[in-house]
Amino acid sequence: MTTRRLLAATVVAASLAAPVAAPALAHEGHAHGSEEPKPVVTTAAPTLETSSSDFELVAVARGKTLLVHLDRFATNEPVNGATIEVSADGEAATASPVSGEEGVYRLDPSWLSKPGSHEVTVSITAADAADLLIGTLEIPADAAKAQTGGAQGVSAVLGQVRNDSGLMLGAVMVFLLGVLTTVALTQRGRTRTVAGAALVGLGLLLASGAAFAHGGEDHSHGDEDKGKASAAAVPMGATGASESPRRLPDGSLYVPKPSQRLLSVRTIVAKPQEAAQTVQLIGQVIADPNGGGHVQATQSGRIEPGDKGLPYVGQRVEAGQILAYIAPAVTFVDRSGIQQQIATVEQELVIAESRLQRLRKLEGSVPQRDIEEAEANLNGLRKRRAALSPALTTKEALRAPISGVVTANNIKAGQVVEGRDQVLFEIVDPSRLMVEAVAFDPRVANAIKAATATTADGTSLSLELLGSSLALRQQAIPLLFRIGNPPSGLGVGQPVRLVAQVQGTASGIVLPRQSVVRNASGQPIVWQHDTPQRFVARPVRTQPVDGDTVLVLAGVEPEARIVTDGAGLLNQIR
Repeated sequence: MTTRRLLAATVVAASLAAPVAAPALAHEGHAHGSEEPKPVVTTAAPTLETSSSDFELVAVARGKTLLVHLDRFATNEPVNGATIEVSADGEAATASPVSGEEGVYRLDPSWLSKPGSHEVTVSITAADAADLLIGTLEIPADAAKAQTGGAQGVSAVLGQVRNDSGLMLGAVMVFLLGVLTTVALTQRGRTRTVAGAALVGLGLLLASGAAFAHGGEDHSHGDEDKGKASAAAVPMGATGASESPRRLPDGSLYVPKPSQRLLSVRTIVAKPQEAAQTVQLIGQVIADPNGGGHVQATQSGRIEPGDKGLPYVGQRVEAGQILAYIAPAVTFVDRSGIQQQIATVEQELVIAESRLQRLRKLEGSVPQRDIEEAEANLNGLRKRRAALSPALTTKEALRAPISGVVTANNIKAGQVVEGRDQVLFEIVDPSRLMVEAVAFDPRVANAIKAATATTADGTSLSLELLGSSLALRQQAIPLLFRIGNPPSGLGVGQPVRLVAQVQGTASGIVLPRQSVVRNASGQPIVWQHDTPQRFVARPVRTQPVDGDTVLVLAGVEPEARIVTDGAGLLNQIR
């Protein structure tokens, strides 16, 4: 009995929910077939796009004004100073350049206010080329109404939102009706009474139509009025979306010409070429042995600043320049011993001077040999005293071994250092730097003909191979390259990525390195300029040619226009 009642309640709830839920599932304008429709670019204003082998033109109708964007077809560079004559419906007019805008021209033709299809002929005369472009500009009949009907479009959209909300609310109330019916049929006692009362109240509410009433709406219009409201709403949505770059459903990009100018988008035409085979190596910048130096102390002592103070990291110094002094570190016992030796020498020095004076007074009566021996003894004592005195007062001067930049300062004023292996200063000549890399394949090490390197910030370095080591380092062969004209800011120890050219060639399309970016899944892609305002992502397989270019082995067709400058910014459009 209970199962039969529950089944009956379910049937009642389903029958009540059917007429309400059905409209919520129905929606117009969607194709449910096996093929997805291709994305359609809806522009904010009537637009004409045409191109030739020299020029690419986009004309946009803004009210009574026609704005013409003119670019080079191959490079996407704006064309300035051109003479543009636009003809349509038997009327010809010359466009004038827009001040402050590169490659933008304007004119106010009378035919622009006439709805319908207009065959437009554009004559272009530039400094180095001339061409004739033909296209069709479609002016919709309700273009002016779409520009001024913003309030009607918003009202239509809000009405649709309220209608959908009413359908959802009705579905929820019908679901509650089914639940209350089930409770009323299966329960007993007080629970059944309460459920029955709630069921009666909810049924009266549904019958009166209050759940589906929309306050402030007029439902007396026919299908024709509904069509007008929808037509007014669609242009508003399209207008807002078309004014800015956006990603289309198929993953391509719609980028209006003004946005391309802001992003400085530039392209090149893909041409098949032959390039050398390359391999990638990892290396780091090192100092030339003849262009780097260490400053160390030869004795223990206390650091004292030089005449210009202690040098700081990054300071330029010259060869022989005094960087600091070391005052000898003499203990109390050593100092006492040295002072005792000095006193003994001075005492002997006084006795020697007195003896020499006496012998000189007796010159002629004493042998000349005795006088000479006394003089020699006196001179020797004077040299001993001169040698002992500096031991307590003389400072050791630390001088720069080469001209260059201080890259390390490991001391402070007053610091006591030991005269061992401690490096006090490191100096590097920034004009004499090298790159050390490792190769795990001996064939690669012996086949390198040329190489370039790239730093983390994209700086390209020209390298000259000096040689390779005969001793392996962690099962790899060290390679040494000299950097030609090192750029400023290059630091010792900085990691670099080497691209070494080896024997053999490969065929493909050479592109600048910045043309290749990565999509959300990390796959390398390039952006192809498909139409004047549309860009398509092309997955590619590449190999480096040098620090600035790559060779596309697959993924790009010849003669395709590939974005070079601005590819990274296009890749961020969502």
